[in-house]
Amino acid sequence: MSLDTRLQGERILIRPSMQKFDGSPSWDVELCGANFKKLPCFLNRQFIKILEDLGVPTGVFLSLQRKRVEELRMMSISSVNASQLLDFHRVGSAAHLPTLISILGHIGVHITDDEFLWGVVQVTTLSLLRQIKYRSRILLDNGVTLLGIMDETGYLKEGEIFCVFDGKKSLPKGLVAVTRAPALHPGDIQLVTAVDIPQDSPLRALSNCVVFSQHGPRDVPSMLSGGDLDGDLYNVIWDRDLLPKKTYEPADYPRVPPLDIGRAVTTEDMSDFLVRTNQKCALQKPFYHCCWY
Repeated sequence: MSLDTRLQGERILIRPSMQKFDGSPSWDVELCGANFKKLPCFLNRQFIKILEDLGVPTGVFLSLQRKRVEELRMMSISSVNASQLLDFHRVGSAAHLPTLISILGHIGVHITDDEFLWGVVQVTTLSLLRQIKYRSRILLDNGVTLLGIMDETGYLKEGEIFCVFDGKKSLPKGLVAVTRAPALHPGDIQLVTAVDIPQDSPLRALSNCVVFSQHGPRDVPSMLSGGDLDGDLYNVIWDRDLLPKKTYEPADYPRVPPLDIGRAVTTEDMSDFLVRTNQKCALQKPFYHCCWY
């Protein structure tokens, strides 16, 4: 669901695909999530493996990893840095711990002067280092994770996206990489073109989302691990060193029609349906087994 300033009054337009159940008299609308802010973008083992095979040099990932490790080392040097680290990763935010550490730092109390605060910073740093070591979870400066929606105006051409976050900040124009976790196939990372839109476009009222084009024989979200636009998160990367030199044909993720078994559905029915569906997809286009760790 997205905002469309062209609608007059208090109105909600629902597509047929959004009507999951028929026959209910309820008019209640439940919000499962909202794009209040952008989310950070992280590399992982799957993304790195695919990008390597698509031509991105290994040295690029090693350089990013060294940078993040050095940043974590610097974070433990000062109270201000430690406060920013805890705040970014939402450690102790409910108890206002990052704010407390920052205030103490400004009045001359270092984090090492307090055993508890120093322990929190050490445990947090160790946890983040373990994520880098064992999961290759590397934060990207030139990347963002956002909810995906469709261009209701029809302005975007095939292969184009419009991305806005941090108020009205948009992406640099040109080629960017888009993907979605989990990425198990070499075609789950695609290149698209980030563009600007007219000043009077209704898309200007949006925030913290990536807008995909409605044109073309196949929508981009369905190319990325069979994604859709019902709340899926997408990773957008504009780091020039990480843009692949080539792309791979996306896998076919067919929409499976509902199955009427003529009785109440059990847990075993759901697990069997999932197994059969995955087997069918694997036979049509094999998954990228090298991405499994």
